[in-house]
Amino acid sequence: MGPSRKLRGRNLTMRASLRGALVLAIVTLGAVGSSQAQGGLTKQDRQGPVSVTVTLIAPPASGAPLKAKVVLDTHSVALDSIAFDAVVALRQPGGDVAPVAVEQAQGSGHHREAVVVFPAQSLGDRLEIVVKNVGGVAERSFRWELPLKP
Repeated sequence: MGPSRKLRGRNLTMRASLRGALVLAIVTLGAVGSSQAQGGLTKQDRQGPVSVTVTLIAPPASGAPLKAKVVLDTHSVALDSIAFDAVVALRQPGGDVAPVAVEQAQGSGHHREAVVVFPAQSLGDRLEIVVKNVGGVAERSFRWELPLKP
């Protein structure tokens, strides 16, 4: 085998290795989601085939009900069977708290959204809303450090 043929073989092997590393990096970053990297009132998680976005309607206030808009988006699975009051909860030290109401529910098929309302709670220094069993992901966690900074 001549020197130029060996060089071409190494070049192809190197290209294949670089492509594999790039694909692995993209898949890893996508699987991790991005719920903790965002600031403000909105957090998003893109794990699995369903993207979930949770937006606090207003900064949490002590003694007031908490409202959050939950948006589910996908291009591959039907979301019609998802009941927001069953899959969304407020995580508290004593256990998860279910919403007392679901308002403004709309959409069908691949896009659903609703405002979930939680009873007034003592929140401490952190707020956590969880979305369970959506799009094959057992649990997605959305956290805000309190008080929220404008």
